[in-house]
Parts: sequence; structure tokens; C-alpha cells
Amino acid sequence: MTNRNTLLCTLLLAASPWATAQAVWRCGSSYGQQPCEGGTAIATPAAPSAADASRAAGAAKADAKRADEMQKTRLAQEKNAPKAGAFGPVDKPEVKKVAEKKPEAGKKKKAKPEKPGDFTAVVPGSGKKK
Repeated sequence: MTNRNTLLCTLLLAASPWATAQAVWRCGSSYGQQPCEGGTAIATPAAPSAADASRAAGAAKADAKRADEMQKTRLAQEKNAPKAGAFGPVDKPEVKKVAEKKPEAGKKKKAKPEKPGDFTAVVPGSGKKK
């Protein structure tokens, strides 16, 4: 399959110098390949020559070289740049422990009644009055 694609590309490239551009006609506000009444023929640009292709390749190499130089300069500037400042505290703040409340001497803690494991519905105001 690859050989077939290679052969096809080679044939297309070999035939490209003999290919000619078709005439383009402007008919009002539309363009087409068929002449029309009152239409005007528009000149199409010629295919680029080998000299144009070599100039374009040279320009691409020069652009790539310039881009590499710019990247090296940027990396050097980033390396020598001052480090970004941090906002807020740098160290972790100390956490103060809160002392646990101890019952006063002589007073006993009230024991909380245990809650039942299952849910029990209670009507408000039906409990014991204090």
C-alpha cells in the first residue's frame, strides 16, 4: 500500500509543471469557471518557481534559527529573574491548644440520658414539666 502511495505522489509531482491554471470568470458577485454574459476574466497567479521555493525554504530556516535564539534568551532571563514573592505568612501559624474544661470540685456532671437506637416520634409539650 505504501509503494502505491509513493508512486502516486511521484507521478503527481512529475505532472505538476504541465498543469495549467484554469480561467476564472467574475459574473456579478459570483465567480466561476464558465464565461458568462457581461463577465470579466480574472488573471490567476502563476505557480511558484523553483527559485521562489528555495527562497521560502531559506526564510523558514532563518525563522527557525531566530526562534531558537529567542527561546535561549528567554530561558536565560527566566533563570536569572528574581523569585516571585509569597503573599501571606510563610511559616505555618502556631496552633494553640484550648484547655479542656474540668468540672468544679464538688459538682457532679449531669448524666445525659441515653438516646434510643430507633427513632421514636414525640409530640411537643407532652413531656414531663420541670
